[in-house]
Amino acid sequence: MAQEYFDFTNDLIFHWVMEREENCLVILRVILPELKITAVKRRENEHPVNYLAFDDERGVRFDAIIEDDQERFYDVEMQVANQPGLGKRVRYYQVQIDQETLKKGEDYDDLRESYVIFFCAFDPCGQDRRLYQFHYYEDNDRQLRLPTNSHLILINALGTKGQITPALAAVLDVMNRRRDNQNPLAVSLVKEIDGYNRDKKRRRALMNLQMRLKDERRLGLSEGRAEGRDEMALGLIHALQAQGMPQKQIVEALALARKISLAEAQRYYEQVAQADSGGEH
Repeated sequence: MAQEYFDFTNDLIFHWVMEREENCLVILRVILPELKITAVKRRENEHPVNYLAFDDERGVRFDAIIEDDQERFYDVEMQVANQPGLGKRVRYYQVQIDQETLKKGEDYDDLRESYVIFFCAFDPCGQDRRLYQFHYYEDNDRQLRLPTNSHLILINALGTKGQITPALAAVLDVMNRRRDNQNPLAVSLVKEIDGYNRDKKRRRALMNLQMRLKDERRLGLSEGRAEGRDEMALGLIHALQAQGMPQKQIVEALALARKISLAEAQRYYEQVAQADSGGEH
């Protein structure tokens, strides 16, 4: 029986790919070639938050903001399920970028240009376009645009209409598990993702997270049974500890799996550590 293959749309795979700044740079450049980005750096959240739950009762979060050489900010996310509340989700991501990047003592005049970018494994708008861009426009005069310096880009992996760069088309082929695209970016991404699938420690983490999420769905814990969710989180920590995974990676994996902030995941980890050392919860 063939092993299950975890692709670019998997939360952990996408997270590992985007941990590397060189990947962030090349992916942003193929989405926004007109910006002529030459360098980026990842800024870890100074104040990790547990995002508001929307219609599907699941939180969302990002673990890093990308900053380019012109002090523009980006949040790039993978969206697999076409769930209700996408517009509210986008709105909240944008608010968090502004809160995380506005320096102490600055006011709204100092807000930098920002982009929220979603790779979608579905058509988010139902127009079969490969790329959707949104800004603030006046309802009766589409030529009048409010200069908020904020941008929303939704990339549709299933789309067939509209012009995108060949390299971005290659990324979408990777999302769709098409392995015949010989674009250098597609070849590089497939090689990296294949490597994560072969790596024994990373594969154990992928399988463990998948199993825990399946258990949650089967038991209905994602519907609000807080005590059960706590038990799942603590059980996952013990499982990853048994595999020898370092604390930082365990906290990151838990945050991704449970869709919680790094701070909340860290609290779960400390709860387990205290219990294991003989303390009380």
